Amino acid sequence: MQPARCVAFIGVVTVLALQLTTPATASTDCSPTVDDRTFASAARLRALNATVAGFGVRATGSPDHDRLISWLERRAERLPGVSVRSEPFAITRWQPGPGLLLSGGSVPVAGAIPYSAPGLRSGELVRLPAGTPITAANARGKVVLRDFPALDRGYLAEPLLNADMVDAGRAGAAGVVVAFPFPHEQVKGYWDPHLGTHYRVPGVFVGSDAAAKLVPGPRTTIGVLAARVPAVTRSLIATLPGLSSERIVLDTNTDGVGWVQENGTVALLALAEHFARLPPRCRPRTIEFVFATGHLHRPAEGSEFRARALDAEYDSGTIAFAFVLEHLGTREFLPSDGSLHPTGLAEPSGWFAGSPALAESASAALAGRSVDRTFVLPGSDLPVPGRMPPQCSFGGIGTHFHSHLVPTMAMISGPWTLWAPSFGAAAVDHDRMRRQVLAAGDAITALAPLPRDRIAGPYLDMRRARAAGAPTCSHELPPEWAPRN
Repeated sequence: MQPARCVAFIGVVTVLALQLTTPATASTDCSPTVDDRTFASAARLRALNATVAGFGVRATGSPDHDRLISWLERRAERLPGVSVRSEPFAITRWQPGPGLLLSGGSVPVAGAIPYSAPGLRSGELVRLPAGTPITAANARGKVVLRDFPALDRGYLAEPLLNADMVDAGRAGAAGVVVAFPFPHEQVKGYWDPHLGTHYRVPGVFVGSDAAAKLVPGPRTTIGVLAARVPAVTRSLIATLPGLSSERIVLDTNTDGVGWVQENGTVALLALAEHFARLPPRCRPRTIEFVFATGHLHRPAEGSEFRARALDAEYDSGTIAFAFVLEHLGTREFLPSDGSLHPTGLAEPSGWFAGSPALAESASAALAGRSVDRTFVLPGSDLPVPGRMPPQCSFGGIGTHFHSHLVPTMAMISGPWTLWAPSFGAAAVDHDRMRRQVLAAGDAITALAPLPRDRIAGPYLDMRRARAAGAPTCSHELPPEWAPRN
């Protein structure tokens, strides 16, 4: 997720007065909102989330990830009318194991930096302050100690962490130690960067209590016990037919850690159960539920490949819009006195929307379900005039669909607990999560009978401009292996 600029669309939904332009229309006795009485309760969402989190670290293509995918597949296949298929991706899997650090004695390690090189290496421990480049001159043969970047939220550190790991490999460093300003117990199992790029050096995270024991100078041994093996992972695509074959596409990722990343799977299950219970006359369009793989191994980012496919067929009239759900119900934790503490508030969230109709439905749904601290936004990056679209980022995997000029909404937050699984269930307010998922269902229901061109709005002109040669967003995925030089 990237930082959001709070620029909100404001509007009133008028979709109920509009007629569907697809071959069939829904009956007027269908509810305009999700029935709160029959929708999954907060307790049920919590139980589902506990099951997902209970699979452990779902590293892409790992046995635990495969088991989660199979569990989701069985649940989707049991829903009336739903058909399920898979899209496979071949990867070099990184199977995480423990990290090791010996520097004047054994130092507690919070976790291995994802995709860091397996093995043991030794060298002088050297502290390089923030902003000091890692080069062969200051790091070759040494173990580099870095402080975790001082930023408003942890997810913002990913580009810096990735650059340090790549630079350390190029410099011939022995390894990298990243020291958090928070205690060991809060950062155990921290998982970022999540690019899925295999690095050339071992790297570990340590908490502030362990970091206090590290003194530059002594010979230090760093190690990562992990495996790199060929594997095949898969995305699930569950399809629920509607009166029209034109599709609404709901997307989230399945690989993740803890209760926050990724609980969008729970939201998609609850929405699938709801819409499958409705009579066919109350589903004006077909709904496609995408449980995508590869968000923790982004060379195989399943959402990007699904977005490419939707982009290729959009002009034929088969797609209405896409909606991505990530990191729901999150509680705000902020640094204080050297650790993270709950503020008692919800973590601020973004509901990104790329057209006026999408933004109006989002605003109305949030108000209808009393979802606070959520902003309806046109993008999270600065607009670039002449680019199609001017704002590429929707903060997370919604970016893939929006930047491919598929009409898109995306609901996402970026709390400190996102990549810190140690907070467990305390990271999520499941009553709030339920209100968010109900709001998502309300928006889908309101948009379902709306004419396709009305949903798309400016996307149609942007697609024409792109076809005429206008610049667009980059769709390059990270490399599977870090460069050597």
